[in-house]
Amino acid sequence: MDLVVNEKIVITPNRRFLVNYRFKFGTLHHKDSAKADRSMHKTLTNLDSAHGLAAVYKRTCLLLLFVLFLSGCALHPSVDNGPELKILHTNDMHSHFAGSKSDNACLREEGCTGGYGAIAAYVKQAKKEDPETLFLDAGDQFQGSLLYVNGKSQFVRKIDNLMGFNYATLGNHEFDEGCEKLLAFINTANYQFLAANLKPEDGCALRKANIKPYVITEYNKERVGIIGIANPDVVSESIACRHTKFINPIQAVRSSVQEIQKAGVHVIIVLSHMGLPFDKKLASEVADIDIIVGGHTHDYIGPGSKIGGYPIVEKSPNGAPVLIVTTSGEAKYLGNLSVRFDNTGKPISWSGSPMLMGKAGGDKEITQIIDEAAEKIQKENSVIVGENRVRANDGIEACRHGDCFSTFLVTRAMLEYAKKNGASIALINGGSFRGSIPVGTVTKGDLDNLQPFQDILEIKEYTGRELLEAVERGVSDEGGIGPRILQTAGLRYSYDPTAEVGKRVISVEVQNQKGRWVPIKLNRRYTVALNTFLASGGDGHKALGSGKVVKKTNVLIPELFAKWLTKNSPVLDRPEQSITAITGAKAER
Repeated sequence: MDLVVNEKIVITPNRRFLVNYRFKFGTLHHKDSAKADRSMHKTLTNLDSAHGLAAVYKRTCLLLLFVLFLSGCALHPSVDNGPELKILHTNDMHSHFAGSKSDNACLREEGCTGGYGAIAAYVKQAKKEDPETLFLDAGDQFQGSLLYVNGKSQFVRKIDNLMGFNYATLGNHEFDEGCEKLLAFINTANYQFLAANLKPEDGCALRKANIKPYVITEYNKERVGIIGIANPDVVSESIACRHTKFINPIQAVRSSVQEIQKAGVHVIIVLSHMGLPFDKKLASEVADIDIIVGGHTHDYIGPGSKIGGYPIVEKSPNGAPVLIVTTSGEAKYLGNLSVRFDNTGKPISWSGSPMLMGKAGGDKEITQIIDEAAEKIQKENSVIVGENRVRANDGIEACRHGDCFSTFLVTRAMLEYAKKNGASIALINGGSFRGSIPVGTVTKGDLDNLQPFQDILEIKEYTGRELLEAVERGVSDEGGIGPRILQTAGLRYSYDPTAEVGKRVISVEVQNQKGRWVPIKLNRRYTVALNTFLASGGDGHKALGSGKVVKKTNVLIPELFAKWLTKNSPVLDRPEQSITAITGAKAER
């Protein structure tokens, strides 16, 4: 007698199956799944015995229904020769070498959590226990801490070469020092960089860089193909040289997959710095990808995530599962994924989770490097700038999701400075902020940590229509949140994060000379203070890249803000709401 499950899987006498229990937020731990497998195996034993067959049949049905009710259940024939791969992964670490505290990058490890030393210690122990463990990084090592501001790419390389990375791709911020510095960083790394879509032309320093489109390597006696995808937005969002060229990333991956398969390799991983929405699209459009290790959008997936469990499982064009993993970044988590494949290279079971790193530190060499650098930095950055007595929503994630306290203060400082040139609005992108304003004493080091990009103030004139287009661009990321969201003074807006991209903005208002909020007029011209990054069209803000230049200053926004903070200390004003998300509303224009 055969037992049919979902009209696809047939349980026949003397045939064993592997059960993959997938819960809402991930897969059962090994010990739990092993217990369930033993129960299933016991139930299915001796199905060829005529005696008691009906009872066994009934018990088997009840067990399967119980598992389906709890979690959903995928059944696959067990494959004795199927390889197993363990992957540890990071992304968007943003130079949080010493870890973080209250959403700020730490200068020293003491009293902080996460960080490069804690991750390195775990990776080294994991590789000691299983030398075949694969450690991947999905890009954006640069920017985000005082240690980076003072040490730049040379400091990153010094610590990265102690981490135990096997392969990495390039994030957009790896281009922030230009292609010459990036060339030196890549060619002195002790691990391999991958970027199938990066095609530098003659005249670009990166033509000499040790970057491969993909590699074929061996883990646990299984040949594995790993493809890298860098983010082409560096052309508009960073200072990549004009000869830095990229090809279509979907086509680049598809071509690499075909070449890898021609070499007889069927387990394929993509290392991507394109963001989770793109990674999902890639999984659904290019066949025969098994795993995507992603970064760029700083998404946390796993227990408690509104985005999904770990891993996110998409369906390939050929119907096979594609596992997508990523961590939120800032060296808070270390991704940990174990996957078993069948003999055709398709995932049949998986387990793992993003591991929240505990106490910072754990690697003596990394601690020593950090402490030596921190001692010098502390002397130069301990100057007190002002005082803040307000505790409010703030930090790197808050500034990408909506209103945050740091941008409330900085945009007001920008607007106050630019009013003498007729400015009535100030704009800055949320991605410019990498920390938060501490409660209490605020030092120069705190402000350098807050805004590491050292951007310059510019004043331009725009029509109301161009400003509306810029606001739309700012909320165009998935869910309306991300680094390109506009933080404002003298302008406020509401939007529907669930609406179609390009039609999300509900209302835009500006503050008139009497301090009243009035609807923006599309044909009227407004004078705006903004950072040069936005003024040059960064983050894809083409509307802000246009407009009429009123004045190009040489004023660094962090220095401008430091003077404003000194003048206005102690800070007592609580932030006003400038950004409102309204789900299910209709745009009114």
